This record gives sequence, structure tokens and C-alpha cells, in this order.
Amino acid sequence: MLRAAGRIRRQHIGQAFLSIGKEKNYRGEVSAFSPSHTCIHLSCISQMPQAFAVHSRHVLEGNQATHTYSTPSSAHVSLTTPCPSTSRRLGADCGRYPSGVMVMVDAFTCGTNKQRKRILREIQECPAARGYFVHRETSRQLAQAMALTTLPCRAHSVMIIAHRLGCRFKSNHFESVAYHLSLREHWSSVPLLVSLARHHCGRATARLLNWKLRAFIECRRFDQLNYVMTEFIRDNIKPIRRTFHLLLSAHLRNQNLDAAKRAIQMMENAGFPVDASTHALISTVYRSLGLDTQVHTRALDALHSIDSRMATRVLNSIIQHFLDVGDELGAAQYIEYFSLTGVGVPLGNNITEVVGAYPPMRHPTGPANIVRVNPDAATFTMLIDYFANKRHFTQVRNLLTRLAEAGVKPDSGVVASLIRAFILNCRDDLAVSLLTSILHSTDLAPALCDLMGVKAVPEPPFDVRDIPLAVHAFNAILGRAMELRGLSGARFIFRVMRARGITPSLTTIEIFLDYLDRTENATPRQLIRILRSMSTTISGLTLRHLHIILRSILRREKYLFHGSGWNATASKFSPIRESTSALPQGRILLDSDTFNIDGGAKSRRQFTYDSSLRPIVLSLSRRGIRSDRATIAMRLRHESMLDPSLDTARDVLRHMVDQGMHPNQYHYVALMDGYAKGGNMRVAEQIMRAARDAGFKPEVVMYTVLITGYGRQGKPELAMRAFRRMVSAGIAPDVPAIDALAHAYFVVGAYKVARRILLQLWTEVRPFQHELQSATLKQLATAFRANRGDQASQRQPLTKHQQRLLNCKIRGFQREWKQLELQRGPRSLSGRLDGCRAWLLDCSWYNLAKHRV
Repeated sequence: MLRAAGRIRRQHIGQAFLSIGKEKNYRGEVSAFSPSHTCIHLSCISQMPQAFAVHSRHVLEGNQATHTYSTPSSAHVSLTTPCPSTSRRLGADCGRYPSGVMVMVDAFTCGTNKQRKRILREIQECPAARGYFVHRETSRQLAQAMALTTLPCRAHSVMIIAHRLGCRFKSNHFESVAYHLSLREHWSSVPLLVSLARHHCGRATARLLNWKLRAFIECRRFDQLNYVMTEFIRDNIKPIRRTFHLLLSAHLRNQNLDAAKRAIQMMENAGFPVDASTHALISTVYRSLGLDTQVHTRALDALHSIDSRMATRVLNSIIQHFLDVGDELGAAQYIEYFSLTGVGVPLGNNITEVVGAYPPMRHPTGPANIVRVNPDAATFTMLIDYFANKRHFTQVRNLLTRLAEAGVKPDSGVVASLIRAFILNCRDDLAVSLLTSILHSTDLAPALCDLMGVKAVPEPPFDVRDIPLAVHAFNAILGRAMELRGLSGARFIFRVMRARGITPSLTTIEIFLDYLDRTENATPRQLIRILRSMSTTISGLTLRHLHIILRSILRREKYLFHGSGWNATASKFSPIRESTSALPQGRILLDSDTFNIDGGAKSRRQFTYDSSLRPIVLSLSRRGIRSDRATIAMRLRHESMLDPSLDTARDVLRHMVDQGMHPNQYHYVALMDGYAKGGNMRVAEQIMRAARDAGFKPEVVMYTVLITGYGRQGKPELAMRAFRRMVSAGIAPDVPAIDALAHAYFVVGAYKVARRILLQLWTEVRPFQHELQSATLKQLATAFRANRGDQASQRQPLTKHQQRLLNCKIRGFQREWKQLELQRGPRSLSGRLDGCRAWLLDCSWYNLAKHRV
């Protein structure tokens, strides 16, 4: 627990993520690593070099770069002999160019104006160095090589040096450099390059402005979109269809359907009517708004008119939509459109058998007229992730065979998916083997095996020799490394990334924060401080980072409002039991305006976390980022605690629908939980039926909400009935569902029934520990909730035999409950019911909770 660990523990966290930017000899780090080695104090860590801050302090739009560097002591450099302080850092970045060239570029980048003039004179006087900067094609090739290094700002310096030495570039030279920046996803450097091109060439081009628009989209700077469009007008440049497509995709990715409609109107007014490529584009970026069959139908009709690459992206997006909502039948039908190159068997046939042996899809035009589309690496990445989450590891291996048959070249995404699949299959040795193979280093194998506690594998399970190293592979193994070794594992992975020149991504921050929240139980304030510190190392904040903090705050709000443990509810029904909650009731930790990213935080009241969270919310708001469906789902949970009538929650949900966002199962669960806590179980049941009608199959979470709601009302019979309905639907119970059922009987004093439920249903989620056979009910409940198992895994549906066994156990629970009721007598039963009614009538929101949605 972080709170109990004190300052040293917090310093370990700081050391873990600050090691991303540490510059140290990697071989020394590997030899010194040991799983039992404790982290040193933060005070022992050298400060992060300023050169690493290049990636964090970007000016996406402006006149002058504001990158911060450490100023060299001398501007004198040599063409062939690099500086000792930088030779270790350059490594493979030098490529086919002499290391002295890069040293000169770095010295020019971080030097003062006086030092830059001296460097220009030295280059002018050195024929070997001048040859790289005085010819346009040579300088362009050097800038492209610099764009592929870990510090892409070197490309700008090359263009500036060449321009000052008399080299005059054309717009296409800057366009090629922007393309190479996009290959390494150095999007934050593209706007500055476009501004430099406009300064050198006198005006920009439509392609350069499109690159700038794409860079702002990837950097989530939606506030700059209108500024780019004004640049077209200022330079008298006519936008092309791709310009409007970029603008349309940006608004859809930002959940701004009204702005997307205006972009389509602007495109039509400019003489570009909506065509098949427009419908295809909409389907690929519509995922954030939800599943829309009309969008999919139009995109499917456009497959005949678009190129093969775009057709593959369209099908990948549609299939991913169906997999997101759990519609395996819909996904299997669209997989039939894929075909294997040189093989007559469609890819979808094998997948259809796995997802449930559904009948073949009935196509309106007949199977002979189906458009066959070739899969790509993203297709296999999506399917590998799906089968791994379903624990179909045999099909994961079959997909590797299909990948070779299709002639698809695997990429880093496929490697990351395979690493995750091996970890889920408890084959950490194969995951380590795959990572060391893509690292092309035999020195790392012993250290990684020592880190993960596995033995080395002679041969990797998949040939990855030609796949470039990317951050995705490290993100795939980071969570497992922290699970096994804690913050020491994160520190080791970060240092390997630093040594290999891999910049951590926004997903890296998300994985790190999620671990601190779920495993280390970091407080919201600690998460906020860590996020703000890491955002200075890695540029950008996203809504997914904010979601982790909001989730932590909502969990604490729930504890403050409803308490924790079985005694919190049992004290309301027992005349001798007192409430154990020592925290003030009704304390609000967060203002509702904090969830309104569109307008920022405007509340005048001071809440517990508003002062800490407000800068993050304002940062997202100033960049034009709008609330997504996950943020609104958290808002619904928050409003359900503030307003038991859920009037505000219903208004929020209606506003989301009006904005074009489709509710998913999380929104239905949030509403169900709100009405269940308010005691209106009839409406909660209606919401679950509405979710079923909307295409979302009831999950174990929905039934758990019902079981918990009936348990809070002191109605264990209805809680058991909801549990039985869940079993009859083939849904396997998990730890929270069984815990809620036992809690329902504990509330009314049926301790023997609660104990029997835990003992007999324990094996449904994990093997039973026989030493707990004689434990007390409190010890059983504590041990049962201590380890919830793999909650991320999707358990298989119950078979008919398993359903019959569970129903037999349920009937035994019900018989024991009836015998207990007969022993208590009718007076005890009526007294308990009268106490339940009195408690409900005493609640100030009882009458308000009767209203329906």
C-alpha cells in the first residue's frame, strides 16, 4: 500500500518512470540487475538529461522552436571523432553517415547564435562536411536519415544549415522529410517543419498543409484544425478531397458529429461530393461513436469502388466494431469477405467455426458476387487479440499458419499481440524469447529471463528477424514485468527502451498508471502527480489517462457513500449491529463539471480533487478534446451517487445520444447500478432488458448489480433468483457475483447459508484451499476476495452439465434458507420485513426513486 509505505515507496515510483530518461551504460545495468535488488533512493539518481526533454516540450504551432537542450561547453566539433559524451548515445543513429556529421547537427541544434555561426564557418571550411549540406538532394537525404533517429529535430537543423549555406529547397523536399517523420510517428515535429518550409519557400502547398493537419490530429490538437484551414485561404491554396477527409476523420475521432457534418458540407461546397471513399473513411473512424449498421452498410457497398488497402481497413474496422459489442455472429459474417492469397479457402471459414459454428452469411447479391479482400497485418493482430482474450490459444497458433499462407508481412503489432497471447497462456518463456529476438541481442536474454523468472527458449516461436523494433513490444510485456517484479520490473523495461532509443508512448503511461492504481493502490493525488510528471517527459495527455484517475476517485466516492464490507449493509437491518464506517457520509470528492471536458471545469465550489485535477482537465479542454463514451459512463456513476432520482444522469445520457454517440453496456450498467442503489429494482430490471433489446447480451456484471441491489434491500430470495437466472443464461459466475450472493444472506443474519455459498461455489472461480475448511465466515470472505483472479479473462459459457450442477447447489441453498426461516418463525420474518420497510421510508430519496427512466 503506497499510503503506508511512505516517502521511500513514493521515491521508488519516481525512480521507475524517471529511469526512462536516464542516460547510463546499458551493459552495466544488465549485469547489475537482480530480481531481489531493491531500488535506490531518488536522491541517488542523476537528473534526467535535457536532451530527452526534446520529446516533451514541443511547440506545435509557432514561430520559433522552444526545445531545451544542454548547452555544450564548446562549439568546436570534429567530422570524424564524436564527442565522448555523445558517442555512446548516438549508436546506430549514425547509420551510413560519419558520426561527426550528427555531432555537428546536434551542436548546431543546442548551441547559441554565436556558436551556430562558428559551426557554419567550420562546415564551410571543411570540404568533407560541406558536401552533405550544399546540394539539395544530398541534404534532403541527410534530413530524411535524421528524421528516422530518436531526435527528429535534427532534420530541421539539417534543413536550416543547408539553407544558410546557400542551398535552396523546393516544397517536395520538405514533403519527403515529413513523410519520413510520419514513418516513426514523430508527428509533433511535422508542424514546425511545415512552418520552416513556408519560410524557406515563400508559401506552403496543399500536401504540406495536409501533413500539418494530419500531425495535429495524431497529436490530438483539435483546437488547431480551424487554424490550418485558414492557412489554405491565406496562401490561396485550394483544399483537395484528402484535406476534407482528414478534417472529417478528426471530428469523428473527437466525438464531434455536428462538426463532422459541417465538414461534409464544406467538402460538397468545394466541389467534392460524397463518394465511396468518404463512406469507407467514415466506417474506419466511427468506432468511437459506437456500432451503426447504416454506416457499415454504406461502407460495404463501397468496397467495389475503393482500392484494396482501403477495403481491408474498412473490413477490419467493421469486424472490430462487432467484436467490441460481443456480436461474434456479425463479426464472423464479415470475416467471410477475407480471402487468402493463392489459397482457395476463405479465411472466414476457420474463424466461423471457432466463434460458434454459425451458418454461412446470406448475401443479398449471392455468394458468387462477394468482394474478396486480402487481409493485412492489422487483421491478424485483431484476431490474435480476440482469440487470446477468449483463451483459444490453439486458434492463435493456427492464425500464424494462415499468416504465412496469406503472404502477409508481420509487423510490430503482430509481435505485440503474440507476446500478450503467450503471457495470457502462462508461457512467459515464449514471450521473452520473442522480445529478445526482435531486439537482436543475445546479451538481453539472460537478464530478461531472470526478470520474468523463466528459462531461455532455444528457438523463438515466430521469425521476427525482419520486423523493426517498436514500442508496442515493450508495452505488451511491461504489465507482466510489473506484475512479477513490481516497480523494479518497470525500471528495467524502461532502461532497455532507453538504451534501444525507443521513446515511450502514451500507452506506456497508461499501463504504468493502471498498475499503480490496481496493484499498488496509489491514491488519486499520487496518480495525478505522477501523470503530470510523466507528461513533461512524454508529450501529451489523453482521455484514457484521465479515466484511470477518475476511476480511482469514483471508487473512493463509492466507499464514502456506501461504506465497505458486509457490515456496512448488515448494520441497517440488525438491531444490535452498529455501522463501522468512520468516514463522513455524503462527502463529494469531485465536481460534475470535471467530466465536462468540452467546457473545462467551471464550478465555483471547491471539492477535494478539483484543485489537483483541474490543470489536466483544462489542458484537454484547451486542445479541443471532447468527452468520449467512457467519460460519460463515469459521469453517470458520479451523478447516481449525487442524485438518487437520476434525473441528471438521464439528461446526460440523452445529451450523449443527441451528440451521435451510441450507449454501450457500460452506460446501461451505470444506470442499473444507480437505480439499484436507490432501491428501484424494477427499473434496474427494465434497463437490463433494454440493453438486451439494444443488442448487448446480459453479462455477469449486470446480474451482479441486481444481486447486490436485492441484497441491500434484505431480499436474499430475489438475489438468489437473479443468480439462478444468470446460471440459466449460461453465464459463469465470478468472484464479485458469488460475494454479492453470500452478502445478501449475511445481511439478514443467515450466516450458515452465506458460509455454505462460499464453500460450495469457491471452486467455480479457483481451486479451494483445504486449510480454510474450518475457517470462520469472516476469514473465508477475506480470503475469497483477496485474489479475484484474472478478471480480464472472458470465461467460457457454462455447459448444460455445469448448469445442472450449479442449479443443484442453488436448490440446496434455498432449502437451507427455508429451514432457517421456519426455525425463526413468522414473527422474526415479519419483524425483519418491517425493519426493511422502515429503513426504506426513512430515506429521503425513497419517493423519488419510484420514477422510471
